[in-house]
Amino acid sequence: MSKQVRKANVLSTEQITPHLQRIVVGSDDFKDLTSEYIGNYVKVLFPKNGEVDFNLKTACVRSYTIRHVDAQTGALTLDFVINMHQGPATDWAKIAKVGDELGIAGPGPKKLDNYDHSHYVLLGDLTSVNAIKGYVQQLPLTSKIDAFLHAPTEQDIIDLETNRDINWVITDSADTVMLSALKSLHITVEPPIVFMALEAGLVRKTKALLIEQFNIPRGNIVSSGYWKKGVDSEGYKKQRQRDAQLA
Repeated sequence: MSKQVRKANVLSTEQITPHLQRIVVGSDDFKDLTSEYIGNYVKVLFPKNGEVDFNLKTACVRSYTIRHVDAQTGALTLDFVINMHQGPATDWAKIAKVGDELGIAGPGPKKLDNYDHSHYVLLGDLTSVNAIKGYVQQLPLTSKIDAFLHAPTEQDIIDLETNRDINWVITDSADTVMLSALKSLHITVEPPIVFMALEAGLVRKTKALLIEQFNIPRGNIVSSGYWKKGVDSEGYKKQRQRDAQLA
């Protein structure tokens, strides 16, 4: 990912579902950004005490997937989960207003790098909904796609701008219902490639199910715990940093 941090401003903000705030950010420095970056991620540098620290090493930083890029200006549309998790990003997204300053670094690459496979399984929730959107639009039309997205309410279902079938799993108990939904998977010839971005505990359980029940090789599974139940975003970030140092 580019280390360059671009200064940006909020162009618009709208609560589109009970748990999603859609914010468009723009900058004169975005003119090189095009639609090819839809589904990639950027790092967002948030204000602290009303001021933005533009140093990636010391700033309050979180990663977000690009939902849309304005063809003329390069303005980025990002969706923020609200009213579910605690942390500085959620707090900022709920009160952000037009003109507010922030920093944007990136874009960084997509997690999947194989676009020539016969079968893909995509698993996500509201934190990764736009990563799933990017993949279903980019994967080959000849490939089979099984996509499962968790949302807490039917009002949280959003348009992924695709004709592919998306299995929305609506429940407050994602742990059990998502695992149950996966049992309907039908694998024909070769093991699928799996992308999943979910709650950290659910990622572990799901990976075990895919490996043990469906014999999917570990190397076929691209996974990430975007958040952790019972831990706020700042605490989870520090926990991952400690784990990375010990690895």
